Amino acid sequence: MLDVTAEVAAIRADYGPDEHRALAVYSDVHVALEEAGLHPYVETRGGLAICAFADDGTLFVVACEDALPFDRWAPGALAGWHLSHVPEDGPAPAWRCVVYDSLPPHPCHFEVGDLDLRPLVEAATTHLTACSHLREPAGARA
Repeated sequence: MLDVTAEVAAIRADYGPDEHRALAVYSDVHVALEEAGLHPYVETRGGLAICAFADDGTLFVVACEDALPFDRWAPGALAGWHLSHVPEDGPAPAWRCVVYDSLPPHPCHFEVGDLDLRPLVEAATTHLTACSHLREPAGARA
């Protein structure tokens, strides 16, 4: 089984300027996930996201329509949160659960969805108790 604490420590040890910049911009997201018992880190490969391992080694990914913007506070830059749950960090996970989505229905209209982190974190912790993929036998998830 993956030692998520060691994995996150190794990821954080390799942070470069982009990850440190993103951590400064999204420190509230990082702290909220950590306070919920998850193990967050900044991901910049393929676009900015805040990821967090659950204790079982599965991964939550916080993004927006696509990647999170580095300039979070620019008008219209961050329209809402999109939270997904996947089995591992990779381009084509075996399964993906959309856990929370506060994006407006028509992002082209420059609307902003709910940016409150409480419902996002509550959705993540509630999802861990209900995700059908976590009840599958280990071989079925491979």
